[in-house]
Amino acid sequence: MQEIFGGVLPIFLITMLGSVIKHKWLTSEEFWRGLEKLLYFLLFPVMLFYNIVTADLTSGELIRLIIGLMLSSGVVGLGLILYKRRYDIDASQFTSIFQGSIRYNTYIFLALGASLYGSQGMKIIAVVAAYMIIFTNAVSILIFTTYIPDPTLKESGGARLIHLVRKFGVNPLIVASLIGFIFNYAGVEFNFGIQKTLQSLSDSALAIGVMNVGAGLKFSVDEKDFKQLSVTCIVKLLIFPLVSMVILSMMSITGMPKAIGILYSGLPCATTSYILAKQLGGDPDLMASIITATTILCVFSLPLFIYILT
Repeated sequence: MQEIFGGVLPIFLITMLGSVIKHKWLTSEEFWRGLEKLLYFLLFPVMLFYNIVTADLTSGELIRLIIGLMLSSGVVGLGLILYKRRYDIDASQFTSIFQGSIRYNTYIFLALGASLYGSQGMKIIAVVAAYMIIFTNAVSILIFTTYIPDPTLKESGGARLIHLVRKFGVNPLIVASLIGFIFNYAGVEFNFGIQKTLQSLSDSALAIGVMNVGAGLKFSVDEKDFKQLSVTCIVKLLIFPLVSMVILSMMSITGMPKAIGILYSGLPCATTSYILAKQLGGDPDLMASIITATTILCVFSLPLFIYILT
């Protein structure tokens, strides 16, 4: 337990350091927007690409782990849809609850994975991250188009599909992942110099990415959002890991893959969820509160779940 907490704590401290630096020192919004662009369009795509290219994609247990996490996400998502029907939650609020419960912070996933499981674990985590980025983005956009239809799409199924494909096509993490899969299956090998360059860029992404997460935290909560914020935190940090534990156990997934699956399930919500909420008519204020709350609370929930459930 102490070793797990020791792996989680540095990530949390770096996150909080990013928040302090943003509010007390480097307060320029332009600086942080530039840093976010650097991470989003270069450093993290390179990290995903490099680890996918060098991963063993033929592992049967790895494939079962990804399927298990998709099933877990589906079970949680179905539960949320039933919750909305029963309590008649506002559609824009529901999209934030859904994103907050299903989506995960890729930056923290990779940083925690490197801290807890080293280079061996990173090969698994990069592949899981690649598949789940595509999956969670697809499901989230589907929820938006279902509950908050874009009037410009005229409710056409074909138009919605085109809209969905466009959203994927401009996501550099998805593009980098797909290219990484292509290079891996094609058996492309890089010379030593290129490998070291890719590795150096990958290493630089971790601390900077987590610090940037901290810079985006917002510590004010609207009283009207407190109930839905609480529900989302319970689902994301408690129910999702429990559902994953049950499903992964039923699929006979053990050891490091199971631990990584539990880690994935208990991660805080992705900061990019806020952007999606603003772009597609969600509730960005509730979304910001969910991102902050899950990021802070996971420092306590994650070590406990990883220790107990693995």
